[in-house]
Amino acid sequence: MAILKVGIIGGGRVGSRLAASLREACVLAGITAASEQHSAQLAQQFGVPATDNAKLWQTADVLLLTVPDRLIVTVAEELAQSVMPAAKVVLHVSGSVGLEPLAPLTQLGAHVGSLHPLQSFAGGNTQLAGVYMALDGDSEAQDAGKKLVELFGGKAFSVPAEERAAYHAAACICSNYAVAVEAMAAQLMARWTGSNEAAWEALLPLFKGTAANLQATQNPAAVLTGPIARGDVSTVAKHLAALPAAVIPAYCSLGLATTSLALANGTIDENAADELRNLLGGYYG
Repeated sequence: MAILKVGIIGGGRVGSRLAASLREACVLAGITAASEQHSAQLAQQFGVPATDNAKLWQTADVLLLTVPDRLIVTVAEELAQSVMPAAKVVLHVSGSVGLEPLAPLTQLGAHVGSLHPLQSFAGGNTQLAGVYMALDGDSEAQDAGKKLVELFGGKAFSVPAEERAAYHAAACICSNYAVAVEAMAAQLMARWTGSNEAAWEALLPLFKGTAANLQATQNPAAVLTGPIARGDVSTVAKHLAALPAAVIPAYCSLGLATTSLALANGTIDENAADELRNLLGGYYG
């Protein structure tokens, strides 16, 4: 199926970023948001006619639902009640939700699936080129998804519905948990810098150096450094004695995972790994 026109339902960060790429490719049929006013603003921003969801169903060959996860089923049900049956392709962009919320549209003859860019949209002009994008759905939906991924300059791969939760967990560990760890480090460092802002300014070069090392490797475990990677049990014990009680569970949990990496990398032996596990497990338990 040749993608001629693509419509977007959802005018947030993700929808707006995808709309910008679709406009550049001259395939954006329209974009809608929660309110008529916001929809009109988006239409003006992207140079497309002002529309609503029912009209967008009529004019677009492919619909991308970029609404929050909790609203996917609501949008699908409202569409199913207001449009005529048609063999449209409808893709939501959630990383964790299966295809069940789109069932009302399947009953109208739509081909349903999902397309999830493995990328954070918290910033400004989020990079899409080279980004892996997870696809699921029937054959027609996945064919359309692959064409969209190619248009975005991404890399398509398949994640079946029954594995979406594990896939999404991996993404959250990479992105969300990394943010939580850096925020934790900044809160600790603020004791000496005077503020969280100054603490992050102090830590940022270290973070950037680590990020550069990660960017330069194909195996993130290979760039591991620090006391656990060296088997320096005494330093880890000093950390645990100095840390606030609220931070210790996270430190120990991450430390146990780091111990496994160091052992797999061959930078520590089983004896050092056992010492670290006993130390960290004792505090964590």
